[in-house]
Amino acid sequence: RPAFITRTFNTHNYYIGKKMAKSTILTVLKIIPLALYLRAASCKLALPILGCDGPLCPVAIGKSGDCTPTANTAECYAWCEHAWTPWANNLLSTFKIPYKVRCNKSNGYELAKIIAAVEIIGYLMLWMPGKAKKGAFILTATMAFAIHFHVTFLKDSVDKLGLQFALILASLAVYVMETDGKKSGSKPRPPKRGGSKKRN
Repeated sequence: RPAFITRTFNTHNYYIGKKMAKSTILTVLKIIPLALYLRAASCKLALPILGCDGPLCPVAIGKSGDCTPTANTAECYAWCEHAWTPWANNLLSTFKIPYKVRCNKSNGYELAKIIAAVEIIGYLMLWMPGKAKKGAFILTATMAFAIHFHVTFLKDSVDKLGLQFALILASLAVYVMETDGKKSGSKPRPPKRGGSKKRN
């Protein structure tokens, strides 16, 4: 077999293998860490699945107890009313945005459901052709706000935010690796116009 055919065949196999490896990594990232957004959204929507209907752990609201917070519905609503809302309203006032979020029983825990909708939309977009980068951006931005909340409002140290950093790194990786199926910077050349030949 001629050398140039061998080189072409090997190059073709290399790019196919590279594409398959990239696709596998993206699928793993979307399923293992990023699917946690679906559980988080389910609890914010009070769906009785995935342990969302568990009892409120006193440790979640700063009291003593022998339980571990699981971010179930009761805990999410407590955090939303007493922590997420004042943090969000302070952030809005800092940027001079004339709006106040609400999150209590009387308004159906409005802020929690808004966040849940954003998480669901962002995650579902990861699986839509041409929308994956936008979905990854939405999830990255969502987690960036969550980290800001933990650091500025709760005064948590960075070493306590392992899960949050794992999620933001996963969505960033998807954003960088995922393509929208369009080749950038290449435009089809216009067809050549047939000119008349000069007669001698």
